[in-house]
Amino acid sequence: MTVTGLAQQLAAQARKPSGWFGRLVMSRFLNKANRRINDLTIKRLEIQPTDQVLDIGFGGGYTLPIMAALASIGKVHGVDFSESMVQVAEKRFADLIQQGRIEIRVGDLSSLPYADGTFDKVCTVNTLYFWPSPLENLREIRRVIKPGGRLVVAFRSRESLQRAAKKLLYGFTLYDPDAALNLLERAGFTHVQIEKHPHDKPMDSNLAVGTA
Repeated sequence: MTVTGLAQQLAAQARKPSGWFGRLVMSRFLNKANRRINDLTIKRLEIQPTDQVLDIGFGGGYTLPIMAALASIGKVHGVDFSESMVQVAEKRFADLIQQGRIEIRVGDLSSLPYADGTFDKVCTVNTLYFWPSPLENLREIRRVIKPGGRLVVAFRSRESLQRAAKKLLYGFTLYDPDAALNLLERAGFTHVQIEKHPHDKPMDSNLAVGTA
């Protein structure tokens, strides 16, 4: 396999982990690589005990049990279009699923498998680069959030990704913070702001936070 072919395969795994490599390697890698940005995302969601929470593209599932502990009377939902990641989460969090604290589904942003106004809080971490129709996808997210609910879209800037992983960005669409902010506003979110992670150097992690 050529270096280019390997880079394309790794980029494809980052977008949609699959097979044994996705289950055994990518699930652990995503949890480790995204830990700081996940922690800040959870903090900015300001989860309350009764909240219904959704994580879109939960990857290795790092956020799910933490959010379930915070939404102690509510419930945490995870949706991912990678069947491999869903399989990992179903096995890893079987007890919490059985208790009704977490619910996992296969699904994607073209049509989320939830009714209008289901969630108080929604987040997605490092998935923005792969969305096929960002504006329509954000409108679909807004559909499932209750009026006044909060969305946090966490991503790494164009500059930092080009600097750190330029040769691995096949199929990525990169965003500057201002572009992400503009997308949320066009999708109908209000009070949108960009927050930079103060300690996640050199990756330049950003959170776009908006209200439905």
